[in-house]
Amino acid sequence: MEKKSEKINKEKKIKKEKKLKDWKSDKIVVFIFLLTLMTGYFYFSRDYTPKKILIKNQEIEKEIENKLYIYFPENEDLLSEEIIVKGKLSSSEIVGETIKEVISKLKMFGKIPQINLEKEIGYFIIKDKLYLDIPEKLFNEVNSPREELLIIYSFVNSLTNIEGIEKVRFLIDNIDQEKVKYSNLMKDYIFKRNI
Repeated sequence: MEKKSEKINKEKKIKKEKKLKDWKSDKIVVFIFLLTLMTGYFYFSRDYTPKKILIKNQEIEKEIENKLYIYFPENEDLLSEEIIVKGKLSSSEIVGETIKEVISKLKMFGKIPQINLEKEIGYFIIKDKLYLDIPEKLFNEVNSPREELLIIYSFVNSLTNIEGIEKVRFLIDNIDQEKVKYSNLMKDYIFKRNI
């Protein structure tokens, strides 16, 4: 009987150990399962969109430069000069700036009298033709047909260098006149290299 009871005790002990071992392994499996669920939840609920990182961009603004090609008479020839105007200009402002620069050059060489640019000079554009309204006194200093032609082509060649302008027509004091002194002004002028 003792043997039987020892055997039963031994079997009980083995069963207990087996239950304990099974319970520990079940606990480990449950723990691993819960750990997997939790890490999966945190992994997939994480926001993977890139974070905006503010970096001070020290890009230097480039100044916009406009190149104007100005023609002017000097020693009975028509010379040209490239002038750089800084800043963003509309096409109308480029035309105005070109006219201003031509008049400035003509004044500098004593080819025209003093005039008020804002009150006495005007222009408008229709398609590819620029109508330039100038005062009659602009030709007061002219003494020959060549001088007059050089003044006319100072404007024509300078203005036809602007994109979109192919021809220039002169108005004198808001009127379409045949001539002031020598040249025929009742025509459209186009760029002419050799005058």
